[in-house]
Amino acid sequence: MMNYVKSELYRVTHSRGIYGFTAVLALLAFLLNALLGLMGIVDGDSFRYDTTSFSYSNLVSNPMLFGVMGVVIVMILYEGNRRNGNLKNTIAFGISRTGVFAGECLVAVLASMASCAVVLTVYIASAVLLLEQRGPVGLGDLVMAVPAVFLTAVAVEISMIVFLEAFDRASIGVLTGFLIWIVAPKVLSLLGLRFEVVRRIAMWMPENFMGPSGMMVNMSECQTAWGTAEGMVKCLLVGIIGVAVFSLAGAIVLRKKEL
Repeated sequence: MMNYVKSELYRVTHSRGIYGFTAVLALLAFLLNALLGLMGIVDGDSFRYDTTSFSYSNLVSNPMLFGVMGVVIVMILYEGNRRNGNLKNTIAFGISRTGVFAGECLVAVLASMASCAVVLTVYIASAVLLLEQRGPVGLGDLVMAVPAVFLTAVAVEISMIVFLEAFDRASIGVLTGFLIWIVAPKVLSLLGLRFEVVRRIAMWMPENFMGPSGMMVNMSECQTAWGTAEGMVKCLLVGIIGVAVFSLAGAIVLRKKEL
């Protein structure tokens, strides 16, 4: 499997997709902070959003954006696998289906970590240089969001690899992921307004307890899901469960799926 991982890393590092995606995100991060800083200069005291707190809050209040970016990276790397026959050719060389799946997951995670490191560096550096450093959301809140959401983002990536391999059309795979990670938690959250047991289940879903239902992140306060030791443990535990569930699902799907 390690030879497969090495070959995939070579392919990824010698293709334009991941570099272009990272460059676009880094540019957007810089432009966002530059625009906030410029508006602060032009409008003066009447503009309240030229602060690092407001800039950081865009990510802190929406940590599942890390998972969304992971989905895009998986699409860049593996969307054409089945259509191009890459999976069939790889298995023909003697690598097990489970080994291929594990290798794809590892490469996707490594690529995402590298891309995230670059984008966050640009995001934080431009915020510090261009914006006023004040407000309830601090750099520590943003930094701690990374380990809190990391395993959940990995689970999202693994699930997307599973869905791409399980369905012949990538659009169906993306739709399935959207339904599982976004729509289902929202539906259960609404049902939880009437049924307490459903509400408790819903609040263990990342989209809910890492979103507006479980956090208060705004211009006046910052209460994150990972702000306490118990909250961080919950974030990590949910991520571990997600990784385990979708890893097992991937191994099962690839064994049964016709190439």
